[in-house]
Amino acid sequence: MIIHDAHGGQLLRVGYPGQGVHLLFSTPTRPYGDDPALDIPVRARGAWVDVSELVRTLDGDGLVEFFSSLADSSGSWSEPRTWQSSEGNLKISARRPDGRIVLTWGIWRRGTESESTWYFETVTTHRNDSEVRKFAEAFQVLLYGKSEALA
Repeated sequence: MIIHDAHGGQLLRVGYPGQGVHLLFSTPTRPYGDDPALDIPVRARGAWVDVSELVRTLDGDGLVEFFSSLADSSGSWSEPRTWQSSEGNLKISARRPDGRIVLTWGIWRRGTESESTWYFETVTTHRNDSEVRKFAEAFQVLLYGKSEALA
């Protein structure tokens, strides 16, 4: 999941090139020094799409914990579970209809008078909890540089 770009930075890849759309989450930056704002560049690429957006969170907005909670839950869920960035331009929705975990990844750009507004969404399916736990671990590394096991 964690790969390195040509400049030595880290990327978290969701999905695989050549197999539909894949998402790339780049190493985040802190635009205001010690402020909790954390900007994560996100890119969706595929044969017919190549969009990117800078997603602002407040110190990750609990993204690692969201994936950990999905991996720790068993059985089917009656309602989708969702996570959203603090400014709403990244939303992840999870369903567990039959033992698989289905994630819907939505990226939204709010336009200004000179820019268009757009929304892009893709779906990934994961066979078991361990695949989703790997997301929690990979986001932990990407966002905070920590690779220790999650509680």
